[in-house]
Amino acid sequence: MKFESPTDQLLKAVSTAARFAERRANLPALSAVLLVSEGGRLTLRATNLECGVEITLPVKMDGDGVVAVPAGVLLGFLSNARGKSVTASLSGELFKVESDKVQASIKTLPHEDFPILPRVSAEKSFTVKASDLMRAIRAVAYCASTSTIKPELQSVLLYGDAGKLTLVATDSFRLAEKNIVLKAGGSVPQLLLPARNAAELMRILEGASGDVEIYYNDNQLSTHIGDVYYTSRLIDGAFPNYRQIVPKTFSTEAVVLREDFSTSLKSLSVFADKFSQVSFAVNPAKKAITLSSRNPDVGEQISTIKATISGEDLAMNFNGRYLADSLQAIAGDSVRVQSNGPGKAILIKDAADETFFYLAMPMNR
Repeated sequence: MKFESPTDQLLKAVSTAARFAERRANLPALSAVLLVSEGGRLTLRATNLECGVEITLPVKMDGDGVVAVPAGVLLGFLSNARGKSVTASLSGELFKVESDKVQASIKTLPHEDFPILPRVSAEKSFTVKASDLMRAIRAVAYCASTSTIKPELQSVLLYGDAGKLTLVATDSFRLAEKNIVLKAGGSVPQLLLPARNAAELMRILEGASGDVEIYYNDNQLSTHIGDVYYTSRLIDGAFPNYRQIVPKTFSTEAVVLREDFSTSLKSLSVFADKFSQVSFAVNPAKKAITLSSRNPDVGEQISTIKATISGEDLAMNFNGRYLADSLQAIAGDSVRVQSNGPGKAILIKDAADETFFYLAMPMNR
């Protein structure tokens, strides 16, 4: 087994594969990138048993072969390699890699222990625009729970009907929903994609153009994006019926410039306490929103921003980070904030876009 590849091409592929390798795996093969050279193409595979990736590259090749190389070691070498190309060969149990003035011999792992990546049949699938799916995952994934108590909340929910694919995530304290166009109509049942795996799919989709077809069954989801094959397990569970908690009418509504809201929240974070608590008050008479934070060890800050307001006065406390997080999915100039009074959730939207909303619960004093 011997091949030559452009350094940047191989580095990009190994960087992607290394994210899927399990660093502290009980099975050593899971910490490796499996390299398979065959028919003039090099295939890299990595998996943590939760999700996996396969990347195919055209290379100059001299002989077929298979080798499992520790992902971290190979990535470390390539990240510091000089020269336009890298030559690699297998010699016994050593994987020899050479670039301009730099060479290394890496101890390999038994490739026979490397698991096979599952393949999902083409019977069930849906198609969306790649860039839309990437942005939709980014708009909701941060809301997924990090607690293992309820696995279904550690996921991004996907479901679709009537030409619309909906993505949702929640940790019970906040929730985000984003809708994108579902090509060719049809419907998609509820699929629970682990949030960590969804984040990796998002990173693979960055820079992708055109449409992407997603295949799925009861246990698995997969897709091809260019020369990259991605697969992930699905969580077996029932996502909460979140629609019943989303208010349809509001007693207070305010529209504020996104930049003003974002700048105030960033500044307030300096003075927030260990719970990131921010006081949020809407004053219709003054046509203003007042935000404040206080930390006994640092000081306090009060920010007032102009707003177009209708309805009643409102005063509540929120996790400031939660409010700031909502703005990353809002591209418009103005933000619409809606609520039904103290103790009720606050709804945040792009004032000019109905495809996204963010729901956050208030904090108790």
